[in-house]
Amino acid sequence: MSASGDGSEKSLADLMAGVAVVFLLLAVIFILEAHEQREAAIRDKEAAIEKVDSQKEGVQESLIALREDLISLDAMLDGGFIALSGLDGGVNALEIEFKNMQFGLGQCRTPLAYVEQFERGAVPLIHRVCQAVEAMRDAGAEPSIILEGHTDDRPFLGTSWECGVREGVARYSFENNVRASAARAQEVFFTVRNQLRDAGYERDCFDSNFVVSGRGQTAPRPGTDGSEPENRRLVIRVRGDLRL
Repeated sequence: MSASGDGSEKSLADLMAGVAVVFLLLAVIFILEAHEQREAAIRDKEAAIEKVDSQKEGVQESLIALREDLISLDAMLDGGFIALSGLDGGVNALEIEFKNMQFGLGQCRTPLAYVEQFERGAVPLIHRVCQAVEAMRDAGAEPSIILEGHTDDRPFLGTSWECGVREGVARYSFENNVRASAARAQEVFFTVRNQLRDAGYERDCFDSNFVVSGRGQTAPRPGTDGSEPENRRLVIRVRGDLRL
């Protein structure tokens, strides 16, 4: 075999060896990058889980503290002001129902007895709710406060001017049940707001955070028949949703 042939074969062998080294280096780099990406994904997942757990803990602590404060407030107001839902594990909302606040059929004005209750209880109630909302927000959660009106499942008379139904058509409709419950919630909203006129912190929080909602007959009180008068009620729902 000639010397030139040996040189060509050696050059080819060197080239193949070089290519193999390059591919090996690329493979090592790829493996290292994949490993780093996997580790980064694991770290991100752990951080997200830690964030969610921290928010859950903050929300639950805030709602538990709020519930305890409101139990004390209701006792101070002779035990006839508000009723509270339970807080089982994992629950992220507290429902505050105004006791014995049953609207008459076709009526949407705040009952006089509750106007008097709000004179005593509106400021401390809103103060405690707003403190809980601040604590949930500090924990990283997204709080919300919904003032919900509810009705029983009996048809609502569509000509009730008091509830804002002014078409003048004497008919019954599900739509008007929803409108009546929203009108009741709105009426109570302004009744409470009127009691906060001299309370700067509570008034600002109330205006910034409270949302009025009418749910009609869609969510009867648990354990009751939909037609029972107790379903003509109003509740405050305090929630803490998680930010992912």
